[in-house]
Amino acid sequence: MKNEIISLKKNLYRSTAIMFIVQLFGALGAGFFFVVQNILGVQHILDAAEKGNEQILWFILFWATDFFFIAFTAVTAYLIAGIPALAPALSLSIYFCHFAGNPVPGNEMYIAYFATPLNNGGGANIGYMGYFIMAVFMALLIKYLYIGWDNAKNALGKKLDGVIAKLRGKIKAIPENFGGVELLEQVDLIVLILILPVASCALTFLLIRYGIQLPFNALGEALVSPLTNLANSSVVLCGVVIGLMVGFDLIGPVSMAAFSVSVAMLFAGDARFMTIYGACFITMGWIPLFTMIIRGFIKKKSFCLDTDDTNLAVSGPINAFFENVKLTVSFSMVYAYRSPLTIIPGFMIGSAATGLMVSLFKIVNTAYLNELPKYGNGYTFAQLFERGERYISFTLPLRSGDWLTCRIPLFFIILAGAAVGGAAIVLFRHIAYKGQIKRGTAIETKGDIVLEMRHYAQKLANDRKTAK
Repeated sequence: MKNEIISLKKNLYRSTAIMFIVQLFGALGAGFFFVVQNILGVQHILDAAEKGNEQILWFILFWATDFFFIAFTAVTAYLIAGIPALAPALSLSIYFCHFAGNPVPGNEMYIAYFATPLNNGGGANIGYMGYFIMAVFMALLIKYLYIGWDNAKNALGKKLDGVIAKLRGKIKAIPENFGGVELLEQVDLIVLILILPVASCALTFLLIRYGIQLPFNALGEALVSPLTNLANSSVVLCGVVIGLMVGFDLIGPVSMAAFSVSVAMLFAGDARFMTIYGACFITMGWIPLFTMIIRGFIKKKSFCLDTDDTNLAVSGPINAFFENVKLTVSFSMVYAYRSPLTIIPGFMIGSAATGLMVSLFKIVNTAYLNELPKYGNGYTFAQLFERGERYISFTLPLRSGDWLTCRIPLFFIILAGAAVGGAAIVLFRHIAYKGQIKRGTAIETKGDIVLEMRHYAQKLANDRKTAK
Protein backbone atom coordinates (compact mmCIF):
# COMPACT_ATOMS: atom_id res chain seq x y z
CA MET A 1 0.00 0.00 0.00
CA LYS A 2 2.84 2.37 0.86
CA ASN A 3 4.45 1.81 -2.53
CA GLU A 4 1.14 2.39 -4.27
CA ILE A 5 0.69 5.76 -2.53
CA ILE A 6 4.23 6.83 -3.43
CA SER A 7 3.74 5.74 -7.04
CA LEU A 8 0.41 7.57 -7.26
CA LYS A 9 1.92 10.80 -5.93
CA LYS A 10 4.80 10.63 -8.38
CA ASN A 11 2.41 10.05 -11.27
CA LEU A 12 0.26 13.01 -10.19
CA TYR A 13 3.29 15.26 -10.01
CA ARG A 14 4.28 14.09 -13.47
CA SER A 15 0.84 14.62 -15.00
CA THR A 16 0.47 18.10 -13.50
CA ALA A 17 3.87 19.03 -14.91
CA ILE A 18 2.65 17.93 -18.34
CA MET A 19 -0.54 19.97 -17.82
CA PHE A 20 1.60 23.06 -17.37
CA ILE A 21 2.88 22.58 -20.92
CA VAL A 22 -0.66 21.93 -22.20
CA GLN A 23 -1.97 25.15 -20.67
CA LEU A 24 1.08 27.12 -21.69
CA PHE A 25 0.45 26.08 -25.29
CA GLY A 26 -3.01 27.65 -25.15
CA ALA A 27 -1.79 30.74 -23.33
CA LEU A 28 1.11 31.49 -25.66
CA GLY A 29 -0.76 30.50 -28.80
CA ALA A 30 -3.81 32.62 -28.10
CA GLY A 31 -1.53 35.44 -26.98
CA PHE A 32 0.26 35.24 -30.32
CA PHE A 33 -2.96 35.63 -32.27
CA PHE A 34 -4.06 38.44 -29.99
CA VAL A 35 -0.87 40.39 -30.70
CA VAL A 36 -0.94 39.67 -34.44
CA GLN A 37 -4.58 40.58 -34.93
CA ASN A 38 -5.23 43.32 -32.35
CA ILE A 39 -1.86 45.05 -32.08
CA LEU A 40 -0.14 44.43 -35.40
CA GLY A 41 -3.43 44.55 -37.28
CA VAL A 42 -2.69 41.50 -39.41
CA GLN A 43 -5.97 39.77 -40.20
CA HIS A 44 -7.08 36.69 -42.09
CA ILE A 45 -4.14 34.55 -41.05
CA LEU A 46 -3.96 30.76 -41.21
CA ASP A 47 -6.75 30.53 -43.78
CA ALA A 48 -9.25 32.62 -41.79
CA ALA A 49 -10.76 34.02 -44.97
CA GLU A 50 -13.62 35.77 -43.21
CA LYS A 51 -13.61 37.94 -40.11
CA GLY A 52 -16.14 35.67 -38.42
CA ASN A 53 -13.73 32.75 -38.71
CA GLU A 54 -10.81 34.49 -37.02
CA GLN A 55 -12.04 33.69 -33.53
CA ILE A 56 -12.02 30.02 -34.44
CA LEU A 57 -8.22 30.25 -34.38
CA TRP A 58 -8.51 31.29 -30.76
CA PHE A 59 -10.85 28.39 -30.03
CA ILE A 60 -8.34 25.88 -31.41
CA LEU A 61 -5.58 27.12 -29.11
CA PHE A 62 -7.69 27.87 -26.07
CA TRP A 63 -9.15 24.39 -26.07
CA ALA A 64 -5.78 23.33 -24.69
CA THR A 65 -6.74 25.28 -21.59
CA ASP A 66 -10.52 25.01 -21.71
CA PHE A 67 -10.29 21.24 -21.98
CA PHE A 68 -7.20 20.60 -19.91
CA PHE A 69 -9.47 18.32 -17.84
CA ILE A 70 -9.49 15.88 -20.74
CA ALA A 71 -5.72 15.96 -21.13
CA PHE A 72 -5.21 15.59 -17.38
CA THR A 73 -7.55 12.61 -17.13
CA ALA A 74 -5.98 10.85 -20.11
CA VAL A 75 -2.36 11.52 -19.08
CA THR A 76 -2.89 10.60 -15.43
CA ALA A 77 -4.72 7.39 -16.27
CA TYR A 78 -2.01 6.47 -18.76
CA LEU A 79 0.78 7.05 -16.23
CA ILE A 80 -0.97 4.85 -13.66
CA ALA A 81 -2.30 2.01 -15.80
CA GLY A 82 -0.64 2.37 -19.19
CA ILE A 83 -2.17 1.93 -22.63
CA PRO A 84 -5.36 0.12 -21.48
CA ALA A 85 -6.48 3.23 -19.57
CA LEU A 86 -6.02 5.71 -22.38
CA ALA A 87 -9.18 5.15 -24.44
CA PRO A 88 -11.57 4.82 -21.45
CA ALA A 89 -10.11 7.95 -19.82
CA LEU A 90 -10.46 9.93 -23.02
CA SER A 91 -14.04 8.75 -23.57
CA LEU A 92 -15.23 9.48 -20.03
CA SER A 93 -13.55 12.85 -19.73
CA ILE A 94 -14.99 14.07 -23.04
CA TYR A 95 -18.43 12.88 -22.02
CA PHE A 96 -18.47 14.67 -18.68
CA CYS A 97 -16.70 17.73 -20.07
CA HIS A 98 -19.29 18.40 -22.73
CA PHE A 99 -22.12 15.93 -23.26
CA ALA A 100 -23.18 15.35 -19.66
CA GLY A 101 -24.91 18.72 -19.33
CA ASN A 102 -26.59 20.94 -21.88
CA PRO A 103 -24.08 20.96 -24.75
CA VAL A 104 -23.75 23.79 -27.22
CA PRO A 105 -21.88 23.96 -30.53
CA GLY A 106 -18.12 23.95 -30.13
CA ASN A 107 -17.64 27.45 -31.54
CA GLU A 108 -19.85 28.83 -28.74
CA MET A 109 -17.87 27.23 -25.95
CA TYR A 110 -15.53 30.19 -25.57
CA ILE A 111 -18.29 32.53 -24.37
CA ALA A 112 -18.91 30.10 -21.54
CA TYR A 113 -16.24 29.25 -19.00
CA PHE A 114 -13.81 26.35 -18.80
CA ALA A 115 -15.58 23.91 -21.09
CA THR A 116 -18.83 24.76 -19.35
CA PRO A 117 -21.67 25.05 -21.88
CA LEU A 118 -24.37 27.65 -21.42
CA ASN A 119 -27.05 27.10 -18.76
CA ASN A 120 -24.59 25.45 -16.36
CA GLY A 121 -24.20 22.29 -18.43
CA GLY A 122 -21.15 20.16 -19.13
CA GLY A 123 -17.87 20.27 -17.27
CA ALA A 124 -19.01 22.31 -14.27
CA ASN A 125 -21.31 19.49 -13.26
CA ILE A 126 -18.47 17.54 -11.64
CA GLY A 127 -16.00 20.33 -10.90
CA TYR A 128 -12.33 20.09 -11.71
CA MET A 129 -11.73 17.56 -8.91
CA GLY A 130 -14.25 15.23 -10.52
CA TYR A 131 -11.73 14.59 -13.29
CA PHE A 132 -9.05 13.89 -10.71
CA ILE A 133 -11.22 11.24 -9.05
CA MET A 134 -12.21 9.89 -12.45
CA ALA A 135 -8.65 9.42 -13.63
CA VAL A 136 -7.30 7.87 -10.41
CA PHE A 137 -10.24 5.55 -9.74
CA MET A 138 -10.49 4.20 -13.27
CA ALA A 139 -6.74 3.76 -13.72
CA LEU A 140 -6.33 1.91 -10.43
CA LEU A 141 -9.35 -0.22 -11.28
CA ILE A 142 -7.87 -1.21 -14.62
CA LYS A 143 -4.47 -1.83 -13.07
CA TYR A 144 -5.75 -4.18 -10.40
CA LEU A 145 -8.23 -5.91 -12.70
CA TYR A 146 -5.29 -6.69 -14.98
CA ILE A 147 -3.32 -8.04 -12.04
CA GLY A 148 -6.36 -9.98 -10.88
CA TRP A 149 -6.97 -11.48 -14.31
CA ASP A 150 -3.36 -12.61 -14.61
CA ASN A 151 -3.46 -14.28 -11.19
CA ALA A 152 -6.89 -15.79 -11.84
CA LYS A 153 -5.74 -17.06 -15.21
CA ASN A 154 -2.88 -18.99 -13.63
CA ALA A 155 -5.03 -20.37 -10.79
CA LEU A 156 -7.97 -21.28 -13.00
CA GLY A 157 -5.68 -22.69 -15.70
CA LYS A 158 -4.31 -25.28 -13.31
CA LYS A 159 -7.82 -26.42 -12.53
CA LEU A 160 -8.57 -26.74 -16.23
CA ASP A 161 -5.48 -28.85 -16.87
CA GLY A 162 -7.27 -32.00 -15.68
CA VAL A 163 -10.31 -31.34 -17.88
CA ILE A 164 -8.10 -30.75 -20.93
CA ALA A 165 -6.09 -33.90 -20.15
CA LYS A 166 -9.30 -35.98 -20.22
CA LEU A 167 -10.35 -34.34 -23.50
CA ARG A 168 -6.93 -35.09 -24.95
CA GLY A 169 -7.62 -38.79 -24.44
CA LYS A 170 -10.70 -38.48 -26.63
CA ILE A 171 -9.47 -35.81 -29.03
CA LYS A 172 -6.01 -36.64 -30.31
CA ALA A 173 -5.67 -33.25 -32.06
CA ILE A 174 -5.14 -31.46 -28.73
CA PRO A 175 -1.37 -30.82 -28.36
CA GLU A 176 0.50 -32.26 -25.37
CA ASN A 177 1.76 -28.83 -24.29
CA PHE A 178 -1.70 -27.24 -24.41
CA GLY A 179 -3.10 -26.68 -20.91
CA GLY A 180 -5.56 -24.52 -19.02
CA VAL A 181 -3.40 -21.41 -19.03
CA GLU A 182 -2.86 -21.70 -22.77
CA LEU A 183 -6.63 -22.05 -23.23
CA LEU A 184 -7.35 -18.89 -21.23
CA GLU A 185 -4.66 -16.99 -23.09
CA GLN A 186 -6.71 -17.50 -26.25
CA VAL A 187 -9.25 -15.02 -24.85
CA ASP A 188 -6.67 -12.51 -23.56
CA LEU A 189 -7.35 -10.19 -26.46
CA ILE A 190 -11.03 -9.92 -25.61
CA VAL A 191 -10.55 -9.72 -21.84
CA LEU A 192 -7.62 -7.29 -21.76
CA ILE A 193 -8.77 -4.92 -24.49
CA LEU A 194 -12.54 -5.09 -24.33
CA ILE A 195 -13.93 -6.53 -21.12
CA LEU A 196 -11.70 -5.13 -18.35
CA PRO A 197 -11.29 -1.55 -19.68
CA VAL A 198 -14.98 -1.33 -20.58
CA ALA A 199 -15.99 -2.68 -17.17
CA SER A 200 -13.67 -0.16 -15.48
CA CYS A 201 -15.07 2.63 -17.61
CA ALA A 202 -18.65 1.64 -16.73
CA LEU A 203 -17.93 1.43 -13.00
CA THR A 204 -16.15 4.78 -13.07
CA PHE A 205 -19.08 6.31 -14.93
CA LEU A 206 -21.44 5.10 -12.21
CA LEU A 207 -19.17 6.53 -9.51
CA ILE A 208 -18.84 9.95 -11.16
CA ARG A 209 -22.46 10.15 -12.25
CA TYR A 210 -24.14 9.01 -9.03
CA GLY A 211 -21.40 9.76 -6.53
CA ILE A 212 -20.32 13.21 -7.73
CA GLN A 213 -22.37 14.76 -10.54
CA LEU A 214 -25.92 14.24 -9.33
CA PRO A 215 -25.28 14.66 -5.56
CA PHE A 216 -23.13 17.77 -5.92
CA ASN A 217 -25.46 19.34 -8.45
CA ALA A 218 -28.31 18.69 -6.03
CA LEU A 219 -26.19 20.23 -3.27
CA GLY A 220 -25.51 23.28 -5.42
CA GLU A 221 -29.20 23.75 -6.14
CA ALA A 222 -30.07 23.27 -2.47
CA LEU A 223 -27.57 25.95 -1.44
CA VAL A 224 -29.16 28.66 -3.60
CA SER A 225 -32.12 29.34 -1.33
CA PRO A 226 -30.25 29.57 2.01
CA LEU A 227 -27.50 31.66 0.40
CA THR A 228 -30.13 34.04 -0.98
CA ASN A 229 -31.66 34.36 2.49
CA LEU A 230 -28.21 34.95 3.96
CA ALA A 231 -27.50 37.65 1.37
CA ASN A 232 -30.63 39.48 2.46
CA SER A 233 -29.73 39.28 6.14
CA SER A 234 -25.93 39.59 6.41
CA VAL A 235 -23.68 40.71 3.57
CA VAL A 236 -20.51 40.06 5.58
CA LEU A 237 -21.42 36.49 6.46
CA CYS A 238 -22.62 35.91 2.91
CA GLY A 239 -19.26 37.16 1.63
CA VAL A 240 -17.46 34.57 3.74
CA VAL A 241 -19.74 31.78 2.56
CA ILE A 242 -19.35 32.79 -1.10
CA GLY A 243 -15.59 32.66 -0.61
CA LEU A 244 -15.78 29.18 0.89
CA MET A 245 -17.97 27.99 -1.97
CA VAL A 246 -15.66 29.42 -4.64
CA GLY A 247 -12.61 27.91 -2.97
CA PHE A 248 -14.24 24.51 -2.68
CA ASP A 249 -14.66 23.73 -6.37
CA LEU A 250 -14.01 27.00 -8.26
CA ILE A 251 -16.05 26.11 -11.36
CA GLY A 252 -18.08 23.22 -9.97
CA PRO A 253 -21.72 23.13 -8.86
CA VAL A 254 -21.09 24.60 -5.39
CA SER A 255 -19.26 27.61 -6.79
CA MET A 256 -21.88 27.94 -9.52
CA ALA A 257 -24.58 28.13 -6.84
CA ALA A 258 -22.85 31.21 -5.41
CA PHE A 259 -22.53 32.54 -8.94
CA SER A 260 -26.25 32.14 -9.66
CA VAL A 261 -27.19 33.96 -6.44
CA SER A 262 -24.78 36.78 -7.33
CA VAL A 263 -26.32 37.03 -10.80
CA ALA A 264 -29.85 37.13 -9.37
CA MET A 265 -28.83 39.94 -7.03
CA LEU A 266 -27.23 41.79 -9.94
CA PHE A 267 -30.43 41.56 -11.98
CA ALA A 268 -32.17 43.15 -8.98
CA GLY A 269 -29.73 46.06 -9.19
CA ASP A 270 -27.38 44.97 -6.38
CA ALA A 271 -23.76 44.55 -7.51
CA ARG A 272 -22.29 43.82 -4.07
CA PHE A 273 -22.35 40.06 -4.34
CA MET A 274 -20.98 39.92 -7.87
CA THR A 275 -18.12 42.12 -6.67
CA ILE A 276 -17.48 39.63 -3.86
CA TYR A 277 -17.71 36.65 -6.19
CA GLY A 278 -15.37 38.14 -8.80
CA ALA A 279 -12.78 39.10 -6.17
CA CYS A 280 -12.89 35.64 -4.55
CA PHE A 281 -12.53 34.03 -7.94
CA ILE A 282 -9.47 36.06 -8.89
CA THR A 283 -7.91 35.41 -5.47
CA MET A 284 -7.69 31.75 -6.38
CA GLY A 285 -5.15 32.54 -9.09
CA TRP A 286 -2.80 34.26 -6.64
CA ILE A 287 -2.87 31.79 -3.73
CA PRO A 288 -0.27 29.34 -5.19
CA LEU A 289 2.19 32.21 -5.70
CA PHE A 290 1.89 33.31 -2.08
CA THR A 291 2.25 29.68 -1.01
CA MET A 292 5.63 29.64 -2.74
CA ILE A 293 6.64 33.01 -1.29
CA ILE A 294 5.74 32.07 2.29
CA ARG A 295 7.33 28.64 1.93
CA GLY A 296 10.52 30.36 0.75
CA PHE A 297 10.81 32.31 4.00
CA ILE A 298 10.68 29.15 6.12
CA LYS A 299 14.17 27.89 6.90
CA LYS A 300 13.12 24.43 8.02
CA LYS A 301 11.84 22.13 5.29
CA SER A 302 8.08 21.99 5.73
CA PHE A 303 7.23 20.09 2.53
CA CYS A 304 8.83 19.32 -0.80
CA LEU A 305 8.81 21.75 -3.69
CA ASP A 306 10.16 21.49 -7.20
CA THR A 307 10.49 23.81 -10.16
CA ASP A 308 7.17 22.64 -11.57
CA ASP A 309 5.47 23.99 -8.43
CA THR A 310 7.03 27.32 -9.26
CA ASN A 311 5.99 27.07 -12.91
CA LEU A 312 2.35 26.60 -11.94
CA ALA A 313 2.40 29.16 -9.14
CA VAL A 314 3.81 32.08 -11.12
CA SER A 315 1.96 31.44 -14.38
CA GLY A 316 -1.44 32.43 -13.01
CA PRO A 317 -0.50 35.95 -11.84
CA ILE A 318 1.50 36.53 -15.04
CA ASN A 319 -1.63 35.91 -17.09
CA ALA A 320 -3.60 38.26 -14.85
CA PHE A 321 -1.44 41.14 -16.06
CA PHE A 322 -2.20 40.12 -19.64
CA GLU A 323 -5.94 40.42 -19.06
CA ASN A 324 -6.48 36.69 -18.95
CA VAL A 325 -8.11 35.83 -15.67
CA LYS A 326 -9.22 32.55 -17.20
CA LEU A 327 -5.64 31.30 -17.28
CA THR A 328 -4.94 32.99 -13.96
CA VAL A 329 -7.17 30.50 -12.18
CA SER A 330 -6.72 27.49 -14.47
CA PHE A 331 -3.13 27.01 -13.31
CA SER A 332 -4.41 27.01 -9.72
CA MET A 333 -6.65 24.04 -10.47
CA VAL A 334 -3.72 22.03 -11.77
CA TYR A 335 -1.68 23.13 -8.74
CA ALA A 336 -4.44 21.74 -6.48
CA TYR A 337 -4.11 18.32 -8.10
CA ARG A 338 -0.68 17.99 -6.47
CA SER A 339 -2.09 17.81 -2.95
CA PRO A 340 -5.87 18.34 -2.96
CA LEU A 341 -6.50 17.53 0.71
CA THR A 342 -4.15 20.32 1.82
CA ILE A 343 -4.47 22.83 -1.03
CA ILE A 344 -8.26 22.99 -1.37
CA PRO A 345 -8.77 23.91 2.33
CA GLY A 346 -6.20 26.67 1.79
CA PHE A 347 -8.10 27.85 -1.28
CA MET A 348 -11.29 27.99 0.77
CA ILE A 349 -9.68 29.95 3.60
CA GLY A 350 -7.98 32.45 1.28
CA SER A 351 -11.10 32.97 -0.82
CA ALA A 352 -13.23 33.36 2.32
CA ALA A 353 -10.78 35.97 3.64
CA THR A 354 -11.24 37.94 0.43
CA GLY A 355 -15.03 37.66 0.66
CA LEU A 356 -14.90 38.86 4.27
CA MET A 357 -12.77 41.91 3.47
CA VAL A 358 -14.71 42.95 0.37
CA SER A 359 -18.01 42.83 2.24
CA LEU A 360 -16.61 44.28 5.46
CA PHE A 361 -15.17 47.32 3.65
CA LYS A 362 -18.39 47.65 1.63
CA ILE A 363 -16.67 47.70 -1.77
CA VAL A 364 -19.09 47.62 -4.67
CA ASN A 365 -18.21 47.59 -8.35
CA THR A 366 -21.16 49.47 -9.85
CA ALA A 367 -19.57 49.08 -13.29
CA TYR A 368 -21.19 45.65 -13.38
CA LEU A 369 -24.50 47.42 -13.88
CA ASN A 370 -23.70 49.92 -16.60
CA GLU A 371 -20.17 49.63 -18.02
CA LEU A 372 -19.31 48.37 -21.48
CA PRO A 373 -16.38 45.96 -20.92
CA LYS A 374 -13.41 46.08 -23.29
CA TYR A 375 -14.14 42.72 -24.92
CA GLY A 376 -17.90 42.73 -24.47
CA ASN A 377 -18.83 43.35 -28.11
CA GLY A 378 -20.91 46.38 -27.13
CA TYR A 379 -22.83 44.66 -24.32
CA THR A 380 -22.88 45.80 -20.70
CA PHE A 381 -21.85 43.40 -17.96
CA ALA A 382 -25.49 42.85 -17.07
CA GLN A 383 -26.35 41.99 -20.67
CA LEU A 384 -23.44 39.57 -20.81
CA PHE A 385 -24.84 37.80 -17.77
CA GLU A 386 -28.15 37.42 -19.57
CA ARG A 387 -26.30 35.90 -22.54
CA GLY A 388 -24.45 33.49 -20.26
CA GLU A 389 -20.99 34.82 -21.13
CA ARG A 390 -19.19 34.14 -17.88
CA TYR A 391 -15.63 34.66 -19.01
CA ILE A 392 -16.00 38.40 -19.58
CA SER A 393 -18.92 39.03 -17.32
CA PHE A 394 -17.56 38.49 -13.81
CA THR A 395 -13.79 38.16 -13.95
CA LEU A 396 -12.75 41.77 -14.52
CA PRO A 397 -13.38 43.67 -11.26
CA LEU A 398 -9.82 45.00 -11.21
CA ARG A 399 -10.23 46.64 -14.61
CA SER A 400 -13.60 48.30 -14.07
CA GLY A 401 -15.17 50.56 -11.52
CA ASP A 402 -13.77 53.63 -9.79
CA TRP A 403 -10.04 53.53 -9.06
CA LEU A 404 -10.00 54.76 -5.47
CA THR A 405 -13.15 53.10 -4.20
CA CYS A 406 -12.99 49.88 -6.20
CA ARG A 407 -9.96 48.87 -8.25
CA ILE A 408 -7.14 49.78 -5.87
CA PRO A 409 -8.86 48.45 -2.71
CA LEU A 410 -9.79 45.22 -4.50
CA PHE A 411 -6.22 44.74 -5.69
CA PHE A 412 -4.80 44.86 -2.17
CA ILE A 413 -7.66 42.81 -0.75
CA ILE A 414 -7.06 40.08 -3.30
CA LEU A 415 -3.37 40.02 -2.46
CA ALA A 416 -4.18 39.87 1.26
CA GLY A 417 -6.66 37.03 0.74
CA ALA A 418 -4.09 35.18 -1.36
CA ALA A 419 -1.52 35.60 1.42
CA VAL A 420 -3.95 34.15 3.97
CA GLY A 421 -4.69 31.22 1.67
CA GLY A 422 -1.00 30.66 0.98
CA ALA A 423 -0.18 30.64 4.69
CA ALA A 424 -2.96 28.11 5.30
CA ILE A 425 -1.65 25.83 2.56
CA VAL A 426 1.89 26.00 3.96
CA LEU A 427 0.56 25.03 7.39
CA PHE A 428 -1.62 22.19 6.08
CA ARG A 429 1.11 20.80 3.83
CA HIS A 430 3.62 20.97 6.69
CA ILE A 431 1.29 18.96 8.93
CA ALA A 432 0.63 16.47 6.13
CA TYR A 433 4.36 16.20 5.35
CA LYS A 434 5.19 15.31 8.96
CA GLY A 435 2.61 12.53 8.79
CA GLN A 436 4.01 11.30 5.50
CA ILE A 437 7.50 11.15 6.98
CA LYS A 438 6.22 8.95 9.81
CA ARG A 439 4.33 6.67 7.41
CA GLY A 440 7.19 6.55 4.91
CA THR A 441 5.09 7.96 2.05
CA ALA A 442 6.88 11.31 1.64
CA ILE A 443 8.56 11.84 -1.71
CA GLU A 444 11.31 14.15 -2.93
CA THR A 445 10.58 15.76 -6.29
CA LYS A 446 12.98 17.55 -8.64
CA GLY A 447 10.76 18.18 -11.61
CA ASP A 448 11.36 20.88 -14.20
CA ILE A 449 9.29 20.18 -17.29
CA VAL A 450 10.63 23.22 -19.16
CA LEU A 451 14.26 22.15 -18.69
CA GLU A 452 13.26 18.61 -19.58
CA MET A 453 11.80 19.76 -22.90
CA ARG A 454 14.99 21.64 -23.66
CA HIS A 455 17.04 18.52 -22.99
CA TYR A 456 14.61 16.51 -25.10
CA ALA A 457 15.14 18.86 -28.04
CA GLN A 458 18.89 18.50 -27.62
CA LYS A 459 18.55 14.71 -27.48
CA LEU A 460 16.58 14.68 -30.73
CA ALA A 461 19.23 16.82 -32.38
CA ASN A 462 22.01 14.57 -31.12
CA ASP A 463 20.14 11.45 -32.23
CA ARG A 464 19.74 12.98 -35.66
CA LYS A 465 23.45 13.68 -35.92
CA THR A 466 24.29 10.17 -34.75
CA ALA A 467 21.95 8.63 -37.33
CA LYS A 468 23.73 10.53 -40.11
